[in-house]
Amino acid sequence: MLSKPFFFLISLSFLSSLSSEPDPFSNPFDNPVDDLELPRVLLIGDSISIGYTPRVRKLLEGKVNIHRPKTNCRWSAFGNENVLQWIGDKKWDLIHFNFGLWDWYGWKQEKKATPESYAESLEGIVQKLRPTGAKLVFAVTTPPCVGQERKVQIMVTNEQAEAFNRAALEVMKKHGVAINDLYSLIGQERAKYQRGENDVHYNDAGRDLLATQVAKVITEELQK
Repeated sequence: MLSKPFFFLISLSFLSSLSSEPDPFSNPFDNPVDDLELPRVLLIGDSISIGYTPRVRKLLEGKVNIHRPKTNCRWSAFGNENVLQWIGDKKWDLIHFNFGLWDWYGWKQEKKATPESYAESLEGIVQKLRPTGAKLVFAVTTPPCVGQERKVQIMVTNEQAEAFNRAALEVMKKHGVAINDLYSLIGQERAKYQRGENDVHYNDAGRDLLATQVAKVITEELQK
């Protein structure tokens, strides 16, 4: 049986967690209260983008309102189904979006994507984003891990990744979408920045690198 002091401390801790203020600089899903004088930017993407979102907010603090959907945006077909919900009915000055890793590895999917189905889904996403009037930036997804990915035990080769990337770039070129090449940014240094040879996610140095590049491209595109 719990003692009254112990129960009281648990209750205080629970109430404190409920009343805690949102912190966009540590929690990617805590979207900021907009400064109406600043542009609004939406980051759409998978767990890689979730990892760099708070850092991008910090880098662009006082310059841009950085939002993201309160979810992992997963694979491209999932994005095509849900993107209208994510963009909502508010005005966006720029939308930075990426898909790819989930398409390569097929996490939680009955049928893994091909470069052709990936391009088809991206085409649908772009068609849904264009009516917003926002500037669009497609982030070429970050590289696969060096070895077999730990969950599905699949190894994605550079050739396979590049086939998907070529398909995506054709869609973006067709629609005049700006490119943020995160794949080349990491390049051959993925062993330095990824958490392990079987993990596509990034350590703090990798997240800092990605955030710096994303913030740079957002700034450049907003100035055009």
